Amino acid sequence: MRRVWVTSPAYEAAVSQLVAVRKRCGLSQRDLAERINKPRSFISKIENRERRIDIVEFIVLARALGLDPNDLLAELAGSLPNQIDI
Repeated sequence: MRRVWVTSPAYEAAVSQLVAVRKRCGLSQRDLAERINKPRSFISKIENRERRIDIVEFIVLARALGLDPNDLLAELAGSLPNQIDI
């Protein structure tokens, strides 16, 4: 079930970028989930836009991907339109 607060065009773009980064890093959902000691469904729900991530989770995910959170945030921000509705 998709929730309104996780289906804005900007959030869709951000999550799509996160998925692309995960795949670029050669990780499956299960691999990433194991790195953060969560079930695969945790990653699946994020990627399927069933739950939002908070800033602390974002930092944990970036580090689990082997990336600097600031660099990942810059990459995600660069993929978003200038005008963002939340």
